[in-house]
Amino acid sequence: MVHETNMTWEGIMPKVVLVLLAALLAAIVAAKVAYEFTTDIGSEPVQQPWTQNSMEFVAWNNEKWTAWIRDSSFEQIPQDDGNWSRQSNASIAFTDWAGDRWQAKIEGDKFLLAHQGNWAESIEIADAIHYRDWAGKNQLRTVLQLRR
Repeated sequence: MVHETNMTWEGIMPKVVLVLLAALLAAIVAAKVAYEFTTDIGSEPVQQPWTQNSMEFVAWNNEKWTAWIRDSSFEQIPQDDGNWSRQSNASIAFTDWAGDRWQAKIEGDKFLLAHQGNWAESIEIADAIHYRDWAGKNQLRTVLQLRR
């Protein structure tokens, strides 16, 4: 007994469309997963342009602060507001990429840097502060980036 099937385009098209939509959705999901696994979304300065107008740094006493520049002073807000309060200072004390202690002051569009805050010794002039953020990652900011 021969059994004939009558397949028309009207019967095949919905199935073809569903298969194509499923394939397209699978390709989109695969591309998204591949992107997430191959892209470093760390906190490098280049990857966080929306946060470059401030810096989250660790002071010499291991307290965490957020700072920016207003009227040639560093405005600072502590993470621990139980022991510290918001303040404005001519300088900030931070830890650089090598773990050394530095103090920075603003001079126009540059920074004046004193190793361990010793302003009587050699003072460096820098375009940017190289500091470690709250997570211990290396960051850098310029005066123009921090100015509000």
